Amino acid sequence: MINFLKESIKEFEHVVWPTQKETKQYFMIVTWIIVWLTIFLFIVSSILSAGLFFAKDNINPATLPQTTQQNSNSTPDLNLEDIKFDTGATK
Repeated sequence: MINFLKESIKEFEHVVWPTQKETKQYFMIVTWIIVWLTIFLFIVSSILSAGLFFAKDNINPATLPQTTQQNSNSTPDLNLEDIKFDTGATK
């Protein structure tokens, strides 16, 4: 186990560490990518949200024209009072 640790520490000598200038450059690149992606996703989200609100306001089922004539094959409207729940509990 000690031999493994010694070899692992020696491997750090072979690592090419970035310079301070490279580190700053990479940091700036990552920061700008995050900022631009955040702005892009905000814009896309806002457009989709506005589109959904527009559709909700303009495609409201309550305001759609209703047909006055019902087919004889259509099912009657159900009320919540018509629904009975069986809990399966026995007394």
